[in-house]
Amino acid sequence: MALLEVRNVSKVYKTRSMGQGVEALRNVSCIVNQGEFVAIMGESGSGKTTLLNILAALDKPSSGQVLLQRQDLTRVRERHLATFRREHIGFVFQDFNLLDELTVRDNIFLPLVLSGTPHEEMERRMQPLVQSLGIGQLVDQFPYELSGGQKQRVAVARALITRPAILLADEPTGALDSHASQSLLSIFQNLNARGQTILMVTHSVQAASHAERVLFLKDGRFRRQLRRGEHSREELYRAISRVLEKLATRDQGDARA
Repeated sequence: MALLEVRNVSKVYKTRSMGQGVEALRNVSCIVNQGEFVAIMGESGSGKTTLLNILAALDKPSSGQVLLQRQDLTRVRERHLATFRREHIGFVFQDFNLLDELTVRDNIFLPLVLSGTPHEEMERRMQPLVQSLGIGQLVDQFPYELSGGQKQRVAVARALITRPAILLADEPTGALDSHASQSLLSIFQNLNARGQTILMVTHSVQAASHAERVLFLKDGRFRRQLRRGEHSREELYRAISRVLEKLATRDQGDARA
């Protein structure tokens, strides 16, 4: 069943110095089904950050539609957007976006505090989350006392405590070492196995190889797609690498033409 539908989304950025503007996305369409783990790959300037911001209702497309659970995000009124994001979308950032003056507990509680959730309910939701993420012993510490991997797990807990329909992750392993990256990707796979829908934007072939499906964005358009199917993670890793190489080779050929 389709959870997220992107229908012919385009985004044009205009400035006073540019007449026609820059088209960051060009009629992009895709579907993310309930329970999927999807990765989007693309080089810098491909449009993937623009797309993710639109999917998170942090930006609006110039044209097209984005439907989450059949709700058209482009039609949600501005004053209701923050509430909609908080109730339906979890977001994990590359740089964690934790507040150093708050404890781990209070950082995780923050979205529920903003929605007026009773403290007892916040505690009830938090305890199984922090235990499953291996940060139960850290809840009274501050972010500046934690490692990068621990900070990202706190960020995941904060994103999940609202029980979102979809978890969006923006380069979630970008600030982590290889051990912490592998740990986080294993967490994502376990979450997905329990039914959490995940859409992750990444440069990392290793990270993308943990997904069930990989979409390749280039020059504001989806160019290729790979599905894991019956393939192992290692086989998907090699297939992703081949697609990236072909896309790069095509660029070189176009440049020489």
